[in-house]
Amino acid sequence: MAWQLHYTSAAAGPSGRAGFQIVAESPGLPAGLVPRVTPYLTYRPPPNTPTAPSPERIRAMPVALSYGPVSDQFALVRCVYLGQDYSGRYGNFLGHALMPADGDLMGLRPIEFWRASLWADSPARPGSELPELADLMPGTALDPESLGQWLRAGGPAAYQRLSILLELVRRSLVQEHGRLILVSADGEEIVRWIAVISYSLPWEAVTRLSFVTYSGDPASTTQLIVGTTPDVWIPSDVDATVVALAEESQPIETGRFSDTVRELWRSMDFDGIDELAAFDAADPDTAAALVALCRTGASLSADEQSAVTDLVGNGLPEWVWPLLGQRADLLGYRLAAAVIAHGPIEAAGPCVARCVLLALRDPALAPPRRPLPEAYRRQVTAAAQAELDTTDRLDHLVGILRVADATGLELPTAQVERLAASLVGAELTGVPGQLDRAPFGWRESLLAGLVAGLEHASPAVRAGVLTADLCRSLADRDLRAAPVTGTAVIIWQAESGGLDRVDATIRLLSLDHAPRTAGERDTALKGIWREDPTAAELRRLIEAVGGQMSNYHALSSLPARLFVQVGLKSCDAADIAGRIRDAGLAGFVADDAEAVLLATGLADACTPGHAVGEVERLTALAGEVDQELATLVRTWAAKTLAKQDPGFRLALMRQLSRPSSQWLLDLWLAARANRDEQAALLEIAIRLRGAGVRIPRLEEWARSLVNSWSPFGSMENRFKKDRELSEGLRELMKPKRRGILRWRGN
Repeated sequence: MAWQLHYTSAAAGPSGRAGFQIVAESPGLPAGLVPRVTPYLTYRPPPNTPTAPSPERIRAMPVALSYGPVSDQFALVRCVYLGQDYSGRYGNFLGHALMPADGDLMGLRPIEFWRASLWADSPARPGSELPELADLMPGTALDPESLGQWLRAGGPAAYQRLSILLELVRRSLVQEHGRLILVSADGEEIVRWIAVISYSLPWEAVTRLSFVTYSGDPASTTQLIVGTTPDVWIPSDVDATVVALAEESQPIETGRFSDTVRELWRSMDFDGIDELAAFDAADPDTAAALVALCRTGASLSADEQSAVTDLVGNGLPEWVWPLLGQRADLLGYRLAAAVIAHGPIEAAGPCVARCVLLALRDPALAPPRRPLPEAYRRQVTAAAQAELDTTDRLDHLVGILRVADATGLELPTAQVERLAASLVGAELTGVPGQLDRAPFGWRESLLAGLVAGLEHASPAVRAGVLTADLCRSLADRDLRAAPVTGTAVIIWQAESGGLDRVDATIRLLSLDHAPRTAGERDTALKGIWREDPTAAELRRLIEAVGGQMSNYHALSSLPARLFVQVGLKSCDAADIAGRIRDAGLAGFVADDAEAVLLATGLADACTPGHAVGEVERLTALAGEVDQELATLVRTWAAKTLAKQDPGFRLALMRQLSRPSSQWLLDLWLAARANRDEQAALLEIAIRLRGAGVRIPRLEEWARSLVNSWSPFGSMENRFKKDRELSEGLRELMKPKRRGILRWRGN
């Protein structure tokens, strides 16, 4: 239902006053609408109109059909020049306004009401009631077919002008700013252009396309499109684009909408125009891009794809979906994903395959959650294989595997491993993050390949790739078959506190090193045991890998380092040495332990013969044990034997081999001896001399001691009751000293 009103100059209107006023209206017309529609009720004749025009001239006056907003509704207004009013003055006109209710114009363009039969050519009697119009019947003068023929008759210039006008209108609608003024002496030409533009726009945009076919004051009008005549003055600073239709079009940059619609009109494709009009798009360019994509397979820019994606989310006409499915290979990821989310199966299925294919190429894209239709499985599998054959980046490989896992594609595991191995190089970074992205079922293959690549990489590359995070990922992996990589990972674990030194050693020894890589293990063991071991660590090592300790210098030297560190007085030294002997270890480890046990066992030697055997064994081990340890055990042995009585020691010296007696005597003599020790050594020297055993160094020491004033008296008193010792003492004296002794005896 549409309300009506008539506006004109009358001698006496409904209120009894004279002048321009509303003379008739429909019952129930809301009073608040009247002042809002009044701005459209205006008419100024063209400037070249005579003061008293003839009836023919009046009938030729341009008709002002306007459309625009009235509060939250829209109004259609037709103003025609009438000539004289009741007083005989020229300038009277009739303004006939229609205010349709919501939905009354559904499917109609306001310009279609040009020359509609519902318009009055003369005002109703003042005070009369105008009926509410139940059916708004448009005119028949502006059908698409006749407009298409009109454009065709205009040739290329008409289509060029169409493209320009559409672009200007689109910009005004989208930006909600700017107007278009069409200038022509032919009012029908202006109407046709407004009609072509209206038929070209989506319906939602048409409802916002305000216009007036003629205005004598275009600068002050508010409609988006304004028609006027060439004799009407237009200020140079008017906020509008002025197009003189009699002049050649000035080219501007046009967009998707204007170019697409132009071609639809050129081909007289009215179905395509109708399809475009069915879209509810804020920017007609977006709807045009979608129509061009569906109907012609046009390639869309990234911005157009993004805009169409938003359009898809708002719902599309039914005819679009099958065509979108057919054009899936032209869709970007976001647009294809939107079709999957909102479209029917015939459109979504091909788009699932499209998203899968795009995700195979771009690791940043996630595979769709919707199952891959079986019809596309072979195609997608072949594409995945092709990507595997060409990829040279780990993130791309992981992306392929993510797609394969999500869509159930079968890929050759061996190829994945080989490919992962080939990717290990100086440029490989972010491996742990990619492993986290990888599907669980493919991580083993990726790790196997990466480890294989690391194993054959140069030391510099391996050090660069094996970051702390990657070492952490490999820490629990069995790396026995990759000893070089395993060694590096174990070193990291030991340095970072993930493994203690014993566990790190056990793992290192479990690696299957070839001769060419064994040096790396030796270096690693040396680094791990840079600091001296503790007794607790050695106990664990002996129990876990004791049999292998002698194979590695870094390990075989550990017991000796402990013995030297703690000394033979510590119970740990004897305990560790005993454990080594009990474990049946061999090599330097066993020799070092045996030396400690021999040295510490001398304290329990009950007879000189027993002690001789122990000392001789120590002498035999001298070249086999750690030199610092050798010095320690000999010193300990000498000190222990020095505690025996002189007779025991004399018997020992008489039975020892020359090398053994030599080092033992050297240590006795080098020690800081007290009076008792001096007396014991002197007694040994005298009795050996008396027995015909001459040890020059011992005799030299004894002579030096005897011929010094201080010890002599003490030794004389000690030996006076033993004739052999007393005589031996005199024989060691210098002649002068013996003379003194005889004098004292007299």
